Amino acid sequence: MENKAAFLNCTGTSLAIQHAPFPRPEAHEVLIRNHAIAINPVDYKIQDTGVLVRKWPYVLGEDIAGEVIEVGSAVTSLQKGDRVAAFAINIVTQNQANAGFQLYTTTPASMAVRIPDSVDFTDAVVLPLGLATATGALFSREYLGIAPPQASLPVPTGSKDKVILIWGGSSSVGSCAVQLCAAAGLTVLTTSSTKNYVYAKDIGAAETFDYNDDEVVDKLVKATRGKEVVGAYDAISSEASLAACVNFLYAVGGGKLSLTLAGTKLPDMPESVKAVAGRPPLQGPDGGEPIWRQVWKDFLETGLQNGKLKAKPDAHILKGGLERLQEGLDLVRKGVSAKKIVVDLAE
Repeated sequence: MENKAAFLNCTGTSLAIQHAPFPRPEAHEVLIRNHAIAINPVDYKIQDTGVLVRKWPYVLGEDIAGEVIEVGSAVTSLQKGDRVAAFAINIVTQNQANAGFQLYTTTPASMAVRIPDSVDFTDAVVLPLGLATATGALFSREYLGIAPPQASLPVPTGSKDKVILIWGGSSSVGSCAVQLCAAAGLTVLTTSSTKNYVYAKDIGAAETFDYNDDEVVDKLVKATRGKEVVGAYDAISSEASLAACVNFLYAVGGGKLSLTLAGTKLPDMPESVKAVAGRPPLQGPDGGEPIWRQVWKDFLETGLQNGKLKAKPDAHILKGGLERLQEGLDLVRKGVSAKKIVVDLAE
């Protein structure tokens, strides 16, 4: 077996497909033969600016799906032959073996989850990073601290008088957030372009509003009358979206605003609105698994199996292997709506 990777040799250059060292799993890792790779906005931002890179050349990629071909000595949760979707964590470890844009990837077993045989690799791969981002922002007590749902249980019926705003419900992260909040029994308000209203309803939004509407904040506020607003989650985190979310929360009496992108310039913040962002905790308060990872694993495995979680947004598939990754980056850079760019590695 040989490995190849799509190397980014320096800022602003195109990816170069080259032979790469064959990775071997550490004790708590698994080795995955990638069948599909999804592309996220952070990938082109790293390519354009070099942000987060500490050593060149660098290999991008966070979302992978494929087959486990080797497990580390301490791994008991997965075995050789398992079909998995996984979060490749090179962005954290700066270890090329943990990167997604290659044929073989190692990642901690805690960051890989079995997927149902009925779900294609090219569908499951749209979820890992977006779902991890959403679960951390919604359920970690450091952020919105919403009571988490369980994929195996019925949707709670006692929370419909509680409302959450998900700004950007047709984005990758927003699609996961809408589904999770609907599963938690909340009334979900979201924003999108008008062409994605049906899409937003299909994944669980109670009402969808046009983010281009000059009166969108007033309309959102009106939709909350008689209900308790538990917070807002900005899955876009642009200056415009942040300003709208802050104005919404201020108008309903204040609350927490969770951001997707830490470091984004914030608008003037009234005292009643608190912005929270950053990397979710790696451990729970008791030193065990953090709540966001528990929800992430539960919904990726059980939720995909029973339909509580849909593999959304839909994959826009590029066939042809690693050579299509640069084309995929360029498409994401231009902007996609209610779609996620996926490269199929199947021969």
